[in-house]
Amino acid sequence: MADAHFFTPILGKRIRVTEMNTDGSVGANYVTTDGFITATLSSSIEAGTEIIQRNAAGILCVNELLASNFKRFTVDIEFCGVNPALVPMVTLASGYEDYAGDTAGFAVSEGLILGFFALEIWTGLSGSVYDDSANGYFLLPFVNFGNLADIKIAGDAAVTFELTNAYTVGGNQWGTGPYDVVYNGPADSGEPDSGGSPAPLPTPVDPLDHMLLIDTAVPAPVVQNTPTAVAA
Repeated sequence: MADAHFFTPILGKRIRVTEMNTDGSVGANYVTTDGFITATLSSSIEAGTEIIQRNAAGILCVNELLASNFKRFTVDIEFCGVNPALVPMVTLASGYEDYAGDTAGFAVSEGLILGFFALEIWTGLSGSVYDDSANGYFLLPFVNFGNLADIKIAGDAAVTFELTNAYTVGGNQWGTGPYDVVYNGPADSGEPDSGGSPAPLPTPVDPLDHMLLIDTAVPAPVVQNTPTAVAA
């Protein structure tokens, strides 16, 4: 019988945001950053219907609670600093260029908040916080844009930006993914796979999967704040 990995994710390390097309397929570019403070995933559940019926004597003759349904995760991310290339990939904002053609900031216009991205989050593992060959890996393969929450400007604190109300949707075509996130060697007594070569996920993500969590020995990707083309 194969070993089961036991691990405790702790401390966020890095996130990678990948553009996604409306049909759930992987888009053109990605950005990788460690410029975030927190990422919060909140589960949305539709409670099951309660069916109660009493007979003429007032005694329960039907007492059923139908199963609840998982609907989605909502996603909130608090950013540490301004990344004008990343914000338009997760919100309705658009990049604003300077005279050199560099993305110097972003503008926010009114309109329908509709667009999609994939979110990957790397964490440390308890007992191996500073070991980059032992990581927790979260994948949300299909996320609808969120919006920028209140922007607080004060004289005694940094200006903070927060993505709120992004939410996962079904119908992703992530498959095994366009990136190498695990090793393809054998497991070793419940530890992350460390043999072989870096490879994509071993099993395709189901189109209706909203989140995947695994451990991995592949290091988190390097920071890449400029939009970079996804390899074909």
